[in-house]
Amino acid sequence: MAQDNEPLHAHEPLLLPALIEAHRGNAAGDGTVTRIIRGLIDSPVTDAERAGERLLVFGWQVASRDGKLRWTYRVVGEDSGRDLVEFTLAVPGCPGDMPCRVLGLQLQISLNGIERTKPDELDAYMELAEAARFEL
Repeated sequence: MAQDNEPLHAHEPLLLPALIEAHRGNAAGDGTVTRIIRGLIDSPVTDAERAGERLLVFGWQVASRDGKLRWTYRVVGEDSGRDLVEFTLAVPGCPGDMPCRVLGLQLQISLNGIERTKPDELDAYMELAEAARFEL
């Protein structure tokens, strides 16, 4: 049972790892990323609520020998600094890293819920999404 000062869903398992596991090994371009984001958005409880704090997403490009763009994402608790989830996404045929940057911010917004997203994060997402359109 949650303590008086803890959110109701704090300490429940995060949904993101379960969604990633459910789609592990899927083919590139099959809509997996979209299904994961939609699963987060459609959930009545955000992963931030499950974690009991706002979540931050950090992403960076990692080396790849197979010609695919590989990007690692790490989800961290904003207040605690706890590492909660880390995964790597391989993107074949991607001309640059802009779509991966957009995905990181989209993931952060989805994990926290639009209502708890800071206005500057929404502005940054809109700017990155526009830039990514011209990169593809």
